[in-house]
Amino acid sequence: MTTVIAALAGANTINQMMYNVNQIRTGITFSSNTAIRVPFGTTAQRPTAVSGAFRYNTQLAQFEGYTAEGWGSIGGGGLGAFKLIAGTYTANSGDRLAVSTTAAGRTITLPGSPAAEDIVEFIDKDASFATNNLTISRNGSTIEGSSANLVADISSTNFFMQYTGSTWEVFGIGSGETTVGADLTGTTSTATFSAAGLAKIALANTNAALATKATVAQAALANTNAAIATKSSLAQLANTNTFTVRTTGAAQTMQPSLVVANTFVAQHGMPMRTTGGNTVTLALADNGKLLLCTNTSSAMNIRIPNNSSVAFPVGAEISLVNVLTHASANTLGFVNTAGVILNSKEAANTVADRFTSATLKKTATNTWLLIGNLA
Repeated sequence: MTTVIAALAGANTINQMMYNVNQIRTGITFSSNTAIRVPFGTTAQRPTAVSGAFRYNTQLAQFEGYTAEGWGSIGGGGLGAFKLIAGTYTANSGDRLAVSTTAAGRTITLPGSPAAEDIVEFIDKDASFATNNLTISRNGSTIEGSSANLVADISSTNFFMQYTGSTWEVFGIGSGETTVGADLTGTTSTATFSAAGLAKIALANTNAALATKATVAQAALANTNAAIATKSSLAQLANTNTFTVRTTGAAQTMQPSLVVANTFVAQHGMPMRTTGGNTVTLALADNGKLLLCTNTSSAMNIRIPNNSSVAFPVGAEISLVNVLTHASANTLGFVNTAGVILNSKEAANTVADRFTSATLKKTATNTWLLIGNLA
């Protein structure tokens, strides 16, 4: 207004001044093709907040205005064009970076002394972050509160990072895949799940390893379920129909026990071992087998070892068949070593007839029961 008043002269000075004031109130039209410069400064230099205030923020590189909702960007300002990056680069506040990693992984360094509301945008220019990762160096600040650099390894990703005054936050993650884990690491194909998320899983008929009506109350599964992973554990397995076990190759062991209602079918029956000689000491591998006892030269004795030398589990069971062929000495006998107790009817301890059998059952640490065609 000082310039306007100084420029006025003559008898109509007051009238002319009032006319100019009215022109200002109704709008100003500039005929120049240059520009005017509005107030400007950093975020910290913002004036006292008054609704309708307008300025240019040199720190955020945008025009801004104040309303009841606070300071905000104004159309025509905001982030500018993308910068094409194909090497290392130190970002500035307001940068929009289209990063190419087709040739190799790239490292972008965040601003060294960021101020609150500093913002940097990233985009995967060639959809190659999964092949060659983009590493965002934190440059002394933290990212999401973590003192580690951020690795973007999902192709076609675009996202913003904004400084809160204490850490860089990540916003607006976008890609064709769902992220699992940290903000930008991991894909649906490599997702891992916590034990808490798999506390209870109900398996339906899609698992061929379980019978049709079998149900699993609880299953702890590892990262993938190929049938039930090696480290999986079944708390309960209930089967109301026939449960058929088919195994090939080496013997399979299920611990501690398997309880099956109704019928259990073992297709290959009891495994057998043929043994001969005058004296045979039982081995741990004989548990659960049928021993065909042969000897052409004399009678045959089966020695039951002390638990200290061969630790058969309590409940171990071995069946033996007399197939001796000696003309007069075809007796199959049982000898218990020192410390072993052998219980049988009337203390009988031989199988006198060919092609008849007896069974040994371990009932305690060093106690066995002998039953069968004894003499």
